[in-house]
Amino acid sequence: MENFWSKILFQIGSFQISGGQLTLGILLVLGLLILDWLVLFWILPKLFRRFQVEQARRRQVRRRFQPLFLYGIVLSWMWVSKMDHTLYEDHIRRINVSTLIQGLMLWQIAFIVDLILGRVILRGFFKAQENLKNPILMGGTSGLQRTWNTSNRYIKYAVYVVTCLFLLRLFNTDFTFFEGKIGKNLYALRISNVLGAALVILLAQLVIWIIVHLFLGNFYRRRNVNIGSQFAFNQLVNYLIYFVAGLIALHFVGVNITVIAGGTVALLVGVGIGLQQTFNDFFSGILLLFERSIEVGDWVEIDGLVGKVRRIGPRTSVVQTRDNRSVIVPNSKLVIDNVTNWSHGDDLARFQVEVGVAYGADTQLVMKLLKEVAQNHPKVLPTPEVSARLVLFGHSSLDFEVYFWSNEFMRIEDVKSDIRLGIEQKFRENKIEIPYTQTDVWVRNWQKEGS
Repeated sequence: MENFWSKILFQIGSFQISGGQLTLGILLVLGLLILDWLVLFWILPKLFRRFQVEQARRRQVRRRFQPLFLYGIVLSWMWVSKMDHTLYEDHIRRINVSTLIQGLMLWQIAFIVDLILGRVILRGFFKAQENLKNPILMGGTSGLQRTWNTSNRYIKYAVYVVTCLFLLRLFNTDFTFFEGKIGKNLYALRISNVLGAALVILLAQLVIWIIVHLFLGNFYRRRNVNIGSQFAFNQLVNYLIYFVAGLIALHFVGVNITVIAGGTVALLVGVGIGLQQTFNDFFSGILLLFERSIEVGDWVEIDGLVGKVRRIGPRTSVVQTRDNRSVIVPNSKLVIDNVTNWSHGDDLARFQVEVGVAYGADTQLVMKLLKEVAQNHPKVLPTPEVSARLVLFGHSSLDFEVYFWSNEFMRIEDVKSDIRLGIEQKFRENKIEIPYTQTDVWVRNWQKEGS
């Protein structure tokens, strides 16, 4: 047996194959074939059933695995037989045939990881959410589709950035973009630094997605948290994670974070006066997110402008008016100025319609008709009840107001218009006059002065 293990069985050029090498090579090939069978016919089918993968996608995943096992067999034989050939060599790097094959394997693994994570697991998860009719994001199926596309893109970028980092290390080709002295320190910016920083930002986006849409999304649904509070907490999570990721990314590119901290203090002192309003808006945005006096989805009135809060950003907020126009409002205006929040703590508000009738009209009938018209409108809520009042003895009329409750904030002026039309029709049917504005002028002793 010892003679067979060390005996040279055949020779290819300068490469000799012994019995031990041949046996080890056959065992490695058999092991790879068994692994291939386990992956293709045991592991992948379970994965496909778990995430309900369609047939076309199953064939695509299986096709990606075949070259990977082929590369593994070739590398195994090259390692056992030591049959490798140097393609390029200098004082820094050495590239062999096996190096190229390892690079192809890494790229193929990237294809497979991207395909399984993004197109199988993530896609299956979103399909399950769609079938449950309980989307993670507001916006229904279209919202799920957009979120899946964004998440899949983050995964793809992260996978290929990691692959590029491995390839740089494999081929020892970490090029330097910049090298020199900054102050008293020697600084070098390499391609691996840039890719590392990009990977940190991508991972931060993935972490935000996992926290917000997987963990917090389920928590919000269980606790029935309103959308405004969800948005506020999600924004705080975004700010915190991006801040930490930014510091780590700067560390990756070789920037001294302690120097940045000291420089930031000096910079804030220098530009604080010029950017006073900007900082005011920024901290007002943070105050809004913490205090939640105004939240996304609230109906607000600012300087006579009525609209729905669509977004609260770091410096400005977006308010969508009844005309479907987006108005950019500085956050400080929402904190400092007097703002009417129609839906704060509730989704309904009280509105009124004013009308004047001629003196001598039956006031009890007028109040009855006003309440009747408002109660019959489909957009007026039955509770709290509609009420009417005589509010003023005017110069030309008795002034009444009818009060009603509604949650139709966007089209409330249309509701008021309908009620006014109904009031005018009821008054006409009951011979109740809406008077013109009139003024009586009395001239004393005009005949005496005229003579």
